[in-house]
Amino acid sequence: MLQLEWNPGVHITYDLAVRAARVLEGLSVGLMLPLLVDLAGIAGLTPEARAGMNAYRGFSAVALVGDGPTGKVVAAFSQRSLTPTAYFTDRSEALHWLSEQAAPTGMPGRATQAEP
Repeated sequence: MLQLEWNPGVHITYDLAVRAARVLEGLSVGLMLPLLVDLAGIAGLTPEARAGMNAYRGFSAVALVGDGPTGKVVAAFSQRSLTPTAYFTDRSEALHWLSEQAAPTGMPGRATQAEP
């Protein structure tokens, strides 16, 4: 499993999102792994960053963890994602959901190997 924690107060642009995805790709060593993203305290996302994140297919599933109403609004873009994505306010619930998503199903785009 991969984890991404944004710095509090960051405004995520397309360029920042692409850089983060490239770093995560390097860490995944060719495997399609689930991703846990900590959105707590971020200031926002540009429309271009949202579109890019929704179109990106490099993860088996994405759990977004936020800190309440602001995080939920910021994560609302994920409803259009091509990757199974869900929003949580509880990290342990997000990890549980990711472990369920990572179970081998034989479906394309699902991870067949993941380390919790």
